[in-house]
Amino acid sequence: MKKDHLLQRIIVAIAGLMISGIGVGIFLYSQLGVDPASVLEMGLGNVFKISYGTASALTNVIILVIVFFVDKAYINISSLLAIFGIGYTADLMRFILDSVITGELHLVVRIIMILIGCIIMGIGIATYIRADLGVGAIDLVSEIISNKAKFPYRIVRIVGDVSFVVVGYLLGGKVGIGTVVAAFLTGPVVQFVRPHVYKVTDKIIGKK
Repeated sequence: MKKDHLLQRIIVAIAGLMISGIGVGIFLYSQLGVDPASVLEMGLGNVFKISYGTASALTNVIILVIVFFVDKAYINISSLLAIFGIGYTADLMRFILDSVITGELHLVVRIIMILIGCIIMGIGIATYIRADLGVGAIDLVSEIISNKAKFPYRIVRIVGDVSFVVVGYLLGGKVGIGTVVAAFLTGPVVQFVRPHVYKVTDKIIGKK
């Protein structure tokens, strides 16, 4: 992890996590399914009767405790920031949408919402990645298993995402078209918005 411009990088990381949280909040409000990790967190929220934000924070804390004993070198600033950055922002976004939108949304509108949510998530992910302060706890799972077990990251990530969806669904998490959209479009969206996002973030962190 680079030490130069650390404060600016932390600010960019927080902004990226919160932008991602806004995207997740829109996903959640559409009620058409969410990304694999959020399915698991929704399932835990359903079991323990807590909000998505609290379930997200709890999941991150549990993973970080395990990672601490497995290899604490993997824990970084973004791992800690992600505990609160995404989940509670998503809760706030859902609250705002609940306050301004009345009545049942048409299916077409809900599909448009998940597409918008995916784009916003992509912008947020590209932003906090550029901060170069590591990744959140959920993403550490695949990284550690891949490194320790010498399995290809791509395979480990797919197995991990499928596991999150299955376990989350069994616990009451919402799976739908949004889950498919998140799985297949988030990566390409991040790739597309990355150069545009970097033009802004690089000015903030002083990256040349």
